[in-house]
Amino acid sequence: MVNALKILALETTDAQGSVALCVGGEILTSRRLDAERRSAQTLAPTIRETLAEFGWTPRDVDAVAVAVGPGSFTGLRVGVATAKMFAWAVGAKVVGVDALEAIASEIERLPNGATAGTVSVGIDAQRGDAAVRRFWIEPAEKKAPLPLDDRYRVTSVKKWFAEEKRREFVGNFDCVKSADSARFLDSEVFIEKAKSSAAENVYFCGPSLDRWRNKGDENIETQFVDRAFWAPTAAGVARVAWRRAEAGDFDDVWSILPVYSRLSAAEERAKEKEAERSAE
Repeated sequence: MVNALKILALETTDAQGSVALCVGGEILTSRRLDAERRSAQTLAPTIRETLAEFGWTPRDVDAVAVAVGPGSFTGLRVGVATAKMFAWAVGAKVVGVDALEAIASEIERLPNGATAGTVSVGIDAQRGDAAVRRFWIEPAEKKAPLPLDDRYRVTSVKKWFAEEKRREFVGNFDCVKSADSARFLDSEVFIEKAKSSAAENVYFCGPSLDRWRNKGDENIETQFVDRAFWAPTAAGVARVAWRRAEAGDFDDVWSILPVYSRLSAAEERAKEKEAERSAE
């Protein structure tokens, strides 16, 4: 039964990953990995310790949820590979979660007592860029974040704020309607609210802000979501996975793959060389 579904959630897109357990939509625990060691060294031991703490065996896990990106190459590979191997070994289902949505799911309050608004979430995309995506959230209502973009886009961190200020909001009904109605009840009402929100009601959140904070316009300081909600967590991954599980929306253990924020430097060079050869 979904109400008793036991979820093991993994988050390795951030510098310090985490592991969480969730039952029936309730988070039992969320444990950070050792920040001084690599995820590849600490993830498996932390999973084992976390399961043991609550008396779970690996086969007690019904579904493994994992943040699939956007994020760094090594961290994503470690998390996704671990989730796939664990799920295959015990016969569990698997759910790949957008790391930006996981962050949005954990935001409990907005600046200046705002009850709702558009939040632009950004994760480091290397080379001074950020992978960003917008969500409409109403923290007090405990509703699922409503994605306002189909997927993330990569932009310079320095341009991130200016671009959000200039962008005229366009409700993406295709992305909303493709979601299960149980996740986004009254989604068209949310869209209308977002359309009517002024530019100053765009709030910023995410680990990419660590590289920007105190370097930009001090007048936008109040536009930052509380620092406590910037980092992706396994608890956020579990919450998103639970909503998908309620709708029966799982991924295929064989085909789930990491979603990199950009090509590696080597891949970009290879692509450029291929384009040059094609142009000759």
